[in-house]
Amino acid sequence: MRLKALIQIRPRSSVRSAAAGITVMMSLVGVLIIAMIGTCVETARYTACAGQGCEALRVGTDALLTEYSRPLYDNYGLFFIEDTGTPFEQVISRYVGESMKNTPGFMDFLKGEMTSLEITAKTYVGDDEAKPLAEEIKEYMKRFVTGEELSKLLGKVSRLSDTEATAESIEKTVDEEKEDTKLDNRILRLMYLVDGVRISKNGSIKCDTYFAKKYATVKDYTGADFGIRESVVWKSVKKQISKNPTTFKDIGPKFLSGVKKVREKTEEAIREGERLKKDYATGKHSDMAARVIAGLPSLSGNLRVLKETEKLITSSDPADQKREKLVKLWKDYDTDSLSFDYSGAGTAKGDDASPLDALGGAIGDGILSLVCKNPDKLSKKGIKNPDKYAKYYKESPENKDDYTARVKKLSSDEKVELGGTLGSIAEYGLEEFMLDSYITKTFSSYTEKKNKKDKDGNKWKNSLDYGWEYVVAGEKSDKANLESVVSRILVLRTVTNFTAIIADPVKRAEAFTAAVAVVGFTGLTFLIHFTQTLFIAAWAFAESLCDVAAILMKKDVPLIKTSAQVKTSFFEIFLLTNSSIRSRAKRYLPEKPLSFGYKEYVIMFLMMTSGKTRRYRIMDLIENDMKKNGYEGFSFGKCVFEMETEADFSFPSKFFHLPGIARILNRDLSGYNYNCRIKAGYI
Repeated sequence: MRLKALIQIRPRSSVRSAAAGITVMMSLVGVLIIAMIGTCVETARYTACAGQGCEALRVGTDALLTEYSRPLYDNYGLFFIEDTGTPFEQVISRYVGESMKNTPGFMDFLKGEMTSLEITAKTYVGDDEAKPLAEEIKEYMKRFVTGEELSKLLGKVSRLSDTEATAESIEKTVDEEKEDTKLDNRILRLMYLVDGVRISKNGSIKCDTYFAKKYATVKDYTGADFGIRESVVWKSVKKQISKNPTTFKDIGPKFLSGVKKVREKTEEAIREGERLKKDYATGKHSDMAARVIAGLPSLSGNLRVLKETEKLITSSDPADQKREKLVKLWKDYDTDSLSFDYSGAGTAKGDDASPLDALGGAIGDGILSLVCKNPDKLSKKGIKNPDKYAKYYKESPENKDDYTARVKKLSSDEKVELGGTLGSIAEYGLEEFMLDSYITKTFSSYTEKKNKKDKDGNKWKNSLDYGWEYVVAGEKSDKANLESVVSRILVLRTVTNFTAIIADPVKRAEAFTAAVAVVGFTGLTFLIHFTQTLFIAAWAFAESLCDVAAILMKKDVPLIKTSAQVKTSFFEIFLLTNSSIRSRAKRYLPEKPLSFGYKEYVIMFLMMTSGKTRRYRIMDLIENDMKKNGYEGFSFGKCVFEMETEADFSFPSKFFHLPGIARILNRDLSGYNYNCRIKAGYI
C-alpha cells in the first residue's frame, strides 16, 4: 500500500513541474517572438524613415531651386538661381522642416528631425568652361532648332571651303613677287643715293640736296653728262647740281661740308651696290640690273676723289696750289658711267594716280564710314569690361585680330594678308549650332533689332545693340565690334573677288597699264608685275567694300563670283566714297531664302570661335543687360546651376526602446541616425 501511495504521489509532482516549465518556456518564446516582430517592424520603420529623410531633403532642395532668377528666365529662357541673400542651407532647412512636420494621428511612425545640413558643392554657370550655360541653352533651343537647318547652313559654308587655301596662294604669290623685286628696290635705292631722285607712286619727282653725282666737272653740262635723258627728271636734279668743281672758287668750310655729305652718300651707294651684285648672283633680275652693276665701279673712283679732296682742303698748302691740285684730281670724277632708265617718269598725274593711295585715303575714317547707310547714327553703346568672364576664368579670349589693319597694310606697307578668316568646322555639330542660334535669336545685331519687353510690358534695354558682333569680336563698343565683323567679311570677300578679277585678261591688262604708268619709268619688270598684283588686290578690296555694303543692305551677293559679276571698274577704285559704294551695292537683287547674308556670315564666324569664348561672352552680355534694366546687384557668375547637399537625420526608436526588449538585448537603443546625400540641378 505504501508503495502504491508512493507511486501515486510522484506523478502528481512531475505534472506540476512540467506545467511550470512549459509556462516559463512559452513566456520566453513569446518575448522572443515579440522582440523579433518588433525588430522587423523597427527595421522596416527605419527604412521608411531613411526614405522620408532623403525625400524631405530632395523636396527641400528642389523647393530652393524653384526660387530661380525670374528676370533671367523671362528674358533669356535660362534657369539659374542666384547665390545671394539668405544662405541656401537656411532655405532648404525651412523647407525640410515643413515637409517633416508630425502627422496628426494615433502614432507617427515616421517622426524624426534633421540634425545637420551642408551644401558640399555648387556648380556655377561659368564652371567647366561655362558648360552649364551650354546645357541650359541646349534644352531651351530644342524647341526651335532642327538638324535640317544645320545641314543647310553647312552646305552654304562648304562653298567657301577652298577660300583659306586660295588666300594662302595669293599671299604666297605676292610674297614671291615681292622677293623678286628685291633687286628692283635696290636699284630704286641706288637712284636715290646716286642721282638723288625720288619718284612717288603718284608720279611726282623730287631730288635730294646731297647725292653721289652732285658735282659737275664741265661748265656747259647737260643731263647727258649725268646719264639722265628724261627732261622731267633732269629738271628736278639740275636744281641741286653744284658746278663749283669747274672753277673751285669755293674751297672753304661750306664746300668741305658738302663734300663730306656726298662722300657719305657715295659710300652708302657702294654698299648698296655690293648687295645688288650679291642678290643678282642668286636671284631673278631685270635687264637694267646688269647695266647698273656694270657702272658701279665708277663710284669707287669718285669716292677716292672725294676723300683726296677732303685732305687737300684741310691741308696747309696755299689756296692756289690747292685749286691747281683739285682741278687735276676732279678730272677723274665720273658722272655718266652709272646711269638709270627714267623712261616714263612723271607720266602719272594727281594724288589718286595709284589705287593703293586711293584705297588708303578712303579707309582713313574707317570702313564703317564707307559701307553703312548712316555712319553717324551707329550705336555709341559700350561696356566697361569686355571679356570679363574669360579673364575671370583665366581663359585667353579669341578672335582679336585687327582685320581693318590688313586693309591699311596693303596701302601703307604693300603687304597682302588675306588668310586666317576661316577655321575648321569639322567638329561643328547640332549642340554648337543651338548655341549660335540662341545668340542670333536672343540678341540684336546691326541688321536685326530685337524689341523685347519685360514682364511688366516695359522695353528691355540692351547694354550693346550689336550683341552678335560682340560674341564674335569681344570689343568694348558696338562700333568696334561691328567694324571687326565687317572687316572680316571684307577680307574674306577680297579673296573671292581677287580670284574673279585676276582670271579676266581684260582686267589684268587694265591693272598692268596702271602699274606701268606708276612705276614703268624704272624699266624694272618685276617691280611692274608686283605693282600690278597689288593693284588687283586693291581692286578686289574696292569690290569687297561694295559687297559688304550690299550685304548690310540685305542684298543677294554671290558667295563665289565670276568676272562678269564684278560691280567695280578699275576707274571706280578712285571713287571710294559712301555714296558711290552704296550706289554700286544697290545693283544687287534683294536677298533670297537661299542667300548667304549677314546672319550666315556671323554664324560662320561664330563657328570659328571656340565654344568657351562664345559662352563667356554670352555671360558678359546677359549680366550687362540685367544691370542695364535695374538689377544692379546681379552677377551672372554667382548663379548656381547644380548643387550637392548632405544632411543628417535622427529618428527615435519606437519598438527597440521598449523596456523588455531593451533588457533582452542588453542595450538601450534610443534612436537611429541616417546620412543622406543628393545632387540636384536644373536638368
